Amino acid sequence: MMIFDTHAHYDDEQFDADREELLMSMEENGVGTIVNVSATYESCTRVTEMVKIHPDEVGVLDEEKLVRMEALLDQKKVVAVGEIGLDYYWDHESHDLQKEWFIRQLELARKHNLPVLIHSREAAADTMEIMKEHAQGLNGVIHCYSYSKETAKA
Repeated sequence: MMIFDTHAHYDDEQFDADREELLMSMEENGVGTIVNVSATYESCTRVTEMVKIHPDEVGVLDEEKLVRMEALLDQKKVVAVGEIGLDYYWDHESHDLQKEWFIRQLELARKHNLPVLIHSREAAADTMEIMKEHAQGLNGVIHCYSYSKETAKA
């Protein structure tokens, strides 16, 4: 049996010292595929060399960066749009700004026919509302979503 790791951050600086050795050992240790997720704008380019922005990092986005990020979606090894979504736990960015960029990134996923990796932390109702309106027909996974069906309806 081979493991499919759907959510990793191996571009993070904590792996700088032994990243190559670690990644080269994955297959022999039963890991067949890894989806390395970008959490910051800067990591988008790092990840495509070894796509999207964690909700708490959307404050750095603008139209120019969105265009450059969209260009990354055409690269062969880009398999999904993510990490996108809403994170109200850290509250670094306003909820309205997070919602705006979440919707924009869902639109990019639809345009490029890619699945999404959605992050939802302490934002169940808003995540579900946006997904119902803007993610119909998209495939993907929700990460960090720790709510019941009833909580999401609230």
